[in-house]
Amino acid sequence: MATLKDVARLSGVTVTTISRMLNNRVNVSEKTRAKILAAMEELDYHPNELAQSLIKQKSSFIGLIVPSAKNFFFGAVIDCVERHVCASGYKLLLCVSDLDVHKEVEYFHMLKSNKVAGVILASHTQNLSEHVNLANLPLVTIDRTLADSVPSACADNYAGGRLAAEHLLDRGCRQLAYISGSAGIEMDANKRWVGFCDVCRERGAEPPVMVDASERDFIAMRYEPLIHQLFQEHPEVDGVFSSNDIIAAQVLQYCSQQGIEVPGRMKVVGYDDTDLACLTTPPLTTIHQPVEDICRWAVERIVAGESAGAPEARVFPVELIQRQST
Repeated sequence: MATLKDVARLSGVTVTTISRMLNNRVNVSEKTRAKILAAMEELDYHPNELAQSLIKQKSSFIGLIVPSAKNFFFGAVIDCVERHVCASGYKLLLCVSDLDVHKEVEYFHMLKSNKVAGVILASHTQNLSEHVNLANLPLVTIDRTLADSVPSACADNYAGGRLAAEHLLDRGCRQLAYISGSAGIEMDANKRWVGFCDVCRERGAEPPVMVDASERDFIAMRYEPLIHQLFQEHPEVDGVFSSNDIIAAQVLQYCSQQGIEVPGRMKVVGYDDTDLACLTTPPLTTIHQPVEDICRWAVERIVAGESAGAPEARVFPVELIQRQST
């Protein structure tokens, strides 16, 4: 692997001059610059951009921390953030925490020590602020709020819960259930349950049943035992709203295995409107999150830096996408 010394030897320019040119710390003549660039190309030499960011005190990298790369929703977040990061002239450093707080702390320290331009945090870790100093680094959270001092981008989860309940009741359901993937932790997504319950109460419907998956279930994406438990304990349920499309897809699978007709005997609504929603049988009615808008705003907020103004808790509208599962 070629080094800076190899480039200096081939181009006939000192290592110091090359280093200063690469870090924009000195003007060099066009003739000298051409020699250096020709030598770099011939030797296939590529500067260490992270090291350069330490010297320049300015980075071309933006960090993204997610709890899972397998999950359909976070796969969409990764895809959208990367595109907008690239379009803004930056590069993405992706960190997958697997819900391990120690791993996430190490990632955060790594990103901060390499002076990234900012961090977009889309993880579920509850006590990150107890382990790391969140100050002095541009930070935006997605689908959660950490503090008033940290900008956040969330879908209107309360409205999403209301839309799901209204739709299921309008379709004739009388006993509703909600399957949550995060009720045991403090997440903005828990507002879905609040909105769901409020509509049931306002319309005089039976109080909905709620079952809660663990965060390990979330990582493994295996909800079958929880779904089996729900229907064994509450066979009267005729409408299910789940906190993500993966759970809803597995509800459809369970119904198919048990001979429960959808949307005849059972109606199912998911959340997120990921690509999975169109691949189920029947296709899944779901609440659409504007992932593209959320990710674009988060990246723009990081890129704007101090010029972005005071921290803002931005809430994005959601909509119900009706398909054959209802």
